[in-house]
Amino acid sequence: MRRPGPWVAAALIGAGLVLLGVAIWRSGNDAATVASPRLFDRAVADAASAKPPFAGLTTTSIAVGGRTMQVVVADDVDERAAGLRRHPDIGAYDGMLFVFDEPNETSFTMSTVPVALDIGFYDSSGRVVDRLRMVPCAGSEAECPVYRASGPFVYALETLADGLPHGRLRPHPAS
Repeated sequence: MRRPGPWVAAALIGAGLVLLGVAIWRSGNDAATVASPRLFDRAVADAASAKPPFAGLTTTSIAVGGRTMQVVVADDVDERAAGLRRHPDIGAYDGMLFVFDEPNETSFTMSTVPVALDIGFYDSSGRVVDRLRMVPCAGSEAECPVYRASGPFVYALETLADGLPHGRLRPHPAS
């Protein structure tokens, strides 16, 4: 069997380097897209214990537009399901931040929520997806209107009516 000439070996090595470079470039770009650090991971990890009326939950500071807000964090299924139900006031807090593991289109209802709320939906980088006003509903979930964002979101911020600032959602700089 005849050995390939040096130019064939050089071509194969060059092609291998090109393929390796493409693989590294693609994995780097995929990692930036798929596995980028989530906007509030650190703020949620560093969250402090909340005070009444939200004892048992955690709280953190966020910024929306130019306004700093102290919010209660709902970052698991049970906390998100309870939300602000049966809370006529939110104490010293500016709202509740719902944190989801991945983009979703979860709907919200105002069943047993006694006050009007504004809700902002945000993507993984904190950009506004949608904003809605939700009205109180004393009925069951089946009887109350369903509120849904116009697209997928990772964060939802509920505030008392007229309490939701305009702008991008960000962790507070001190978080």
